[in-house]
Amino acid sequence: MGRLAPPEAVPVRWQKAGSRNEFTADSIRTRPKNPVSQVGVAALIDVESLRSFLDGLSDLVGIATALLDLDGNILQSAGWQSACTAFHRAVAGSAVNCTESDLFLASHLRKGEFVDYKCKNGLWDVVTPVFVGKEHLGNLYCGQFFYDDDVVDESFFAARAERFNYDKTAYLAAIAGIPRFSREKVRSVMGLVVNLAAYLSHLSLTNLQLRESQGRMEALINALPDPVWLKDTNGVYLSCNRAFERLVGSTVAKIVGRRDEDFFPAELAEFFRGKDRETIAAGEPRRNEELVPAADGGPAILLETVKAPLPGADGAPAGVLGIARDITERKRAEDRIRFLAHHDGLTGLPNRSSLYERMEQSIAMARRCGKAMAVMLIDLDGFKSINDTLGHHVGDRLLIEVAKRLEHSVRHSDIVARLGGDEFVVALTAIENISDAAEVAAKIVDQLAAPYPMVDHELRTSPSIGICFYPDDATEINELVKNADIAMYRAKAAGRCNFQFYTEEMRTAVAERVTAEKALEVALTEGQFVLHYQPQIELDSGRVVGVEALVRWRHPERGTILPGDFIPLAEETRLILPLGKWVLEEACRQLKRWHDAGLNELEMSVNLSAIQFQEKDLPDLVKQAVERAGVPASCIHLEITESMAMRNPQQNIVMMKALTDLGVKVVLDDFGTGYSSLAYLKLFPIDIIKIDRSFVRDLETDENDSAICEMTMLLARKLGLQVVAEGVETEAQLNFLGSIGCQRIQGYLFSKPIAAEQVEEFVEGFRAPRVEVERG
Repeated sequence: MGRLAPPEAVPVRWQKAGSRNEFTADSIRTRPKNPVSQVGVAALIDVESLRSFLDGLSDLVGIATALLDLDGNILQSAGWQSACTAFHRAVAGSAVNCTESDLFLASHLRKGEFVDYKCKNGLWDVVTPVFVGKEHLGNLYCGQFFYDDDVVDESFFAARAERFNYDKTAYLAAIAGIPRFSREKVRSVMGLVVNLAAYLSHLSLTNLQLRESQGRMEALINALPDPVWLKDTNGVYLSCNRAFERLVGSTVAKIVGRRDEDFFPAELAEFFRGKDRETIAAGEPRRNEELVPAADGGPAILLETVKAPLPGADGAPAGVLGIARDITERKRAEDRIRFLAHHDGLTGLPNRSSLYERMEQSIAMARRCGKAMAVMLIDLDGFKSINDTLGHHVGDRLLIEVAKRLEHSVRHSDIVARLGGDEFVVALTAIENISDAAEVAAKIVDQLAAPYPMVDHELRTSPSIGICFYPDDATEINELVKNADIAMYRAKAAGRCNFQFYTEEMRTAVAERVTAEKALEVALTEGQFVLHYQPQIELDSGRVVGVEALVRWRHPERGTILPGDFIPLAEETRLILPLGKWVLEEACRQLKRWHDAGLNELEMSVNLSAIQFQEKDLPDLVKQAVERAGVPASCIHLEITESMAMRNPQQNIVMMKALTDLGVKVVLDDFGTGYSSLAYLKLFPIDIIKIDRSFVRDLETDENDSAICEMTMLLARKLGLQVVAEGVETEAQLNFLGSIGCQRIQGYLFSKPIAAEQVEEFVEGFRAPRVEVERG
């Protein structure tokens, strides 16, 4: 048989007929089989169009044609003889023979080859394969003929009729009607068919590649979380991805071929079409924001869409490609960010920057109208205690309620803002006189001081309010707020839960306070502080057994300043923390010097401030000071006032226990002035009680004071505590305290506070008067 070699790519070059056969059906059986395509021929070739072509070819040349897939299914057939259609193919047994032969021979042919063979029913067929790439896709056939030099053996066909139970007469008549062709004509026709197969192979490969490309593109687009769609210029959907399906609540099969009005309200659909037209007219991508209803009936979705025009083959617009992103949450976050840029995140009130902007507008209006504006700075009394004891979540709820009460206390035209923490500002715009501000301030005091019912607590706080006026007190916003702040501190100093109007005298006092604060900082930096020590006498032995460290400020201009003149400021500014640390460390170092000098049993008392006592790292600070100095912890006495201990007794018991675990002793100072609960007193892990000087001073004239001292001694004896009496200045006081069993005495009767270098001499030369001490 013959071999034709069609080209591998378009354009197809049709071969001339008349090629000589180079192999036979028997010779190709030894070849390896072609790899089989996993994609069917019908998926890659437009069979309907091909059927019309092959039908026309059969009519033109008079030879039957057929297209079969690799499962033997006939996809096209034309011009087939009745011998086949009425007999061979009508009986399953004989048809199998044909199918097996057809498929087997074609599976061994290469591109451009064909082979003729007699099928098992005795008729000639010619087959050539169709490929996709290197894989076998299907087969093209011509057949059901005799060559013109064939001798037809009628007995063969009669035997076939007998075997398959054909109507013998009808079957032999059909065989007699089989056409005859010369071998040259068959080869000529097959030249056309082989080249058609080559073209179909090329077309199949192109379609397969396109299909794979489309599959990859669909997979990619469907993997996108954002909706993607394609419309033609009339707004008809051509394709979309799964995200778009979810957006409109439909499937691609129901979306393609429909328009926006089939899925969205008419007005919105027209809006979309308008944006499509704008994109086509612009000839470039356009970005829009489009609000669409949610398919599940939920809140509307804000989409940021990018639409791009798609040109057709002629360059004219063919459609619009769209991609959208849900920016609902992003927009909500942006709105939140914009809100937080001008508002307090907790209360929703305007923040400082927004307050200043609104105050500028109010000042401009007041200036035009000749009116005044009152600025109130409000600080909550005791808020820190609520935060520390009940937690910040409770404090936050209180702040929210305070903000609501403030808003309800003023006019809609007034300004309420939160500066931060527990500080608020109220600006009363366009007021006539001072009494208007006083009336509102009094209302705010009443409103904020009322109880705050919570789920687990009933909270109480009160406001301290400072008030200043535009334009009388200041014309600049910063000055107005600053002056209101000065007045607020005066309200704090005046007992809290009140309001004060700003005066120039307040500014002077603040300036002096700032100067003092700066001087205090300089004193810490330059080491202007020094410790003096007041001896403590043990009455039983008459020896100096300890000293109390008392800080002094050696001011370079004012001389020695006593603690009462700077400790309150240090506590208010929290400079007491570095100052207290220095006092503790210096007292421990000095005690070590005295021990090294032979005063081995001397003990040191150090006062702690309320702020120091609330610091969580106080035990670590004490431990470090003691260890670095190298003194016994038992020689260090830490004095806290009775009022400090009772401020938060449960928490303070924990702190006292942590200190006593270090080995130091805790002294309850100013006993009798803090209204201690006896129930707590027995729980406090203290070692010493110190009788306040206010009870010692009038012992000789006030029976109540003497009774208090006696009861204190009795209580201490029962609790196993030592007692120190301070402020002893007379021998009568000394004798009385000795008579009731007081163990230690401290006061001017023996010594005022003295410098460190004087202590050693005082201790060695001290001789106490003999005092009879009652023993318990």
